[in-house]
Amino acid sequence: MLWPCLFLPYVAVATASIVSRSYQCGNQSYFTADNGIIRSHSGYDVGHDYGKNLDCVWTIEAPEGKFVQLVANAFHLEGSGFSCSYDYLQLFDGDSTNDNSLGKFCGNVFAPISSRQRFLTLNFVTDGSHGFRGFELFYNFTDHVMRTCLTGQFSCNNTNCVPGSYRCDGQDDCGDDSDEKNCQTGSTTHEFCAFGEFRCSNGNCISRQWICDGDNDCPDMSDETNCAVNVSRGCGQTNFTGTTGNISSPNFPLNYTSKLNCTYHVTAPVGTTSISFTFDRRFSIESSGIGTCTYDNVTISGMNGRNINGPFCGTIAPAPFEIHGDAADVRFITDSSAQRQGFMLTWSTEGLP
Repeated sequence: MLWPCLFLPYVAVATASIVSRSYQCGNQSYFTADNGIIRSHSGYDVGHDYGKNLDCVWTIEAPEGKFVQLVANAFHLEGSGFSCSYDYLQLFDGDSTNDNSLGKFCGNVFAPISSRQRFLTLNFVTDGSHGFRGFELFYNFTDHVMRTCLTGQFSCNNTNCVPGSYRCDGQDDCGDDSDEKNCQTGSTTHEFCAFGEFRCSNGNCISRQWICDGDNDCPDMSDETNCAVNVSRGCGQTNFTGTTGNISSPNFPLNYTSKLNCTYHVTAPVGTTSISFTFDRRFSIESSGIGTCTYDNVTISGMNGRNINGPFCGTIAPAPFEIHGDAADVRFITDSSAQRQGFMLTWSTEGLP
């Protein structure tokens, strides 16, 4: 008669210790409704950043003869470019992660995309470092296959997108050989360059970090022309346009170099009322003492040096803020002594219709 009394408490303790992984990824993992929302993590709707070491999988099933279309309401993951080696969302053209990949996505750009059949599987993976805001994706069903390639990508005939630098490189990167069509024999030039690359006047592609660094990397000197006077060696890309983007100290997340004097210009579309700036949590700039930034620092200002924010230094990222107007300058200065990890920030525009 004593066995039930001893057994029941033991079961309760055992089950209470199990925490479902799906709670972090969201309780629903399979979608068949005509449309819906998929968020990167369960805390997204209350303002929490996503967590570490996530591995979330969702599958969407469309009716026979339909395709799954995916559009981002918001998208902000760690990383940028095509490698997406930190956190990423990977799409698979089928009902599992063993099917053909439609690409990895990270950073803050996600163009509308659709499957090529009735199933689409999403796999969200994060590493053990910092979390970002995450994503909110809207899906519905469509009659047409859709793929929007990003700037610097080549659009294949089969709707695949590959880095522009893969064009005419002698390899079938598209899968249908369309990236190797209409190539001049013996030509090594590129019509497009990959994200984060600069296209030289002779058609070569080089890293944007090499622009205005004092070296003839192209080598037709086109990477060293039209350089601003105040851009010192090693600053990388210094002019940014559009509605959103990322700016980071040279070599980030590795240590920046000494004796830098970099000014990054942000120019937003006409009609922009303000530009917001949000620093990544990974922030480390040498300080000269409590409340002083006379060694290394970053400042952000509006037109003609107005509305200055900073200088900032230390290991605590500044709180988000706005610069009024449609242009801003981010200036980063370092001395000849110690170097740190630096900064990365995201800027975005406000006030456009």
